Amino acid sequence: MQKQKQKTIYSTTIAIDAEHSALRFSQMVDNDKSTIVNDIKSYAGNQYDEKFFNRFKDALRKFSINTPDDSVRKITVILPDNVILTDTIRVPTMRRFAQMESTLGATLGGLYKNFSDLSVTFCPIQQNKQHTTFAITAAQKNIISSIYAACSENHYIVDTMTFTSSAAVAGAAMINPKLKNATYVLLDIKDIYSRFVFVINGKPVGSYELPFGLEFLTKPKVTQEDMLFDHSYAELMVLNAKERAKSKKLTVMAMAGETTETVTEDNTDDEDFEDEDFEVEEQPVVVEAPAPNQPNQKLFVKKSPRKLPKFMQREIPETKEGIAQENFRVFVKWALSLLQGNDRLVSLDKPEFICVNIPKELEYLLDKVNEEEKENGITFTRLPNDDETGVIENIELYGGLFPKLIGPTGRL
Repeated sequence: MQKQKQKTIYSTTIAIDAEHSALRFSQMVDNDKSTIVNDIKSYAGNQYDEKFFNRFKDALRKFSINTPDDSVRKITVILPDNVILTDTIRVPTMRRFAQMESTLGATLGGLYKNFSDLSVTFCPIQQNKQHTTFAITAAQKNIISSIYAACSENHYIVDTMTFTSSAAVAGAAMINPKLKNATYVLLDIKDIYSRFVFVINGKPVGSYELPFGLEFLTKPKVTQEDMLFDHSYAELMVLNAKERAKSKKLTVMAMAGETTETVTEDNTDDEDFEDEDFEVEEQPVVVEAPAPNQPNQKLFVKKSPRKLPKFMQREIPETKEGIAQENFRVFVKWALSLLQGNDRLVSLDKPEFICVNIPKELEYLLDKVNEEEKENGITFTRLPNDDETGVIENIELYGGLFPKLIGPTGRL
């Protein structure tokens, strides 16, 4: 009897890249890494509406041209982190898991008003006789159902639906198997942005994104962090929210300096404090700010680099390597700040190191940092990958091709 020909398995990943408004595609045949191909399609807008999903369907249709209809067409869909809710919830430990599950559901229902509209997955990550801590992942049901419908229409079987941070962790574990059950922080430095992911026992439990990446590290000059994005402006919004609740007063900060003044609020709307985009440059840039005492008018002011006292200023390097090293200190500061400011996650299991996805030619930055940061008890290690197939730039796409590495907290 003649043996039946085995069907070819096409492993496929499609990721929604909200930072570049693009749909990224990666495909591999029969688990052969040498067959990996990548593609990209752009889309317009930032709403997950009918127009977006029509574009999603059209991209899938074009991506599938080179995939035979009679093959096994499994697909991993990667949603952006900004549509995902991640949390850790602690409930009393009970004999029956169903009882804890019920208690967890009641707790989540009280925390999130739109709980009935969310598709929620959870997994215990820490347990003792008194309490059990669950890692929570959730996304809106309508987004998930629309994704499934679009894939089904193009004859794709959704094997796994996950999100960017989770897929990046899976890709890191594929490159370095020692990360599979490790507790660490993954720093994935992209072209124009970067992502921190807290990983506990190989499971992603939280993420944070910075609006700068390799482009910042390769600048020919040292750039102050307050010129990258208006972090102090966000602090001002928090301060104003507190003052609204307490004394109905606002603090207005002149964005060109550090002086502040307090004025009486007169039904000032939150829209007066719109977030602005600033150029990543040293020179002053013109931005809009609310005019004091005139909430409906806007005042144009200049944003300048913050002037520090002499004793706080560091010597400005002149070499290319020295400039990159000084700029990389911003990433180090954020890494240490996130560790210090997230007691809830760190208390579950303290990260052992910061794993950095960075090109090999910039590996020297980590060596210098580790010399300077010994007192902080945390080391920076590079994700060991010298591959030239684009894995470094698309680690989440690579992880999506190996869905078995995506844990329960990363599945939707």
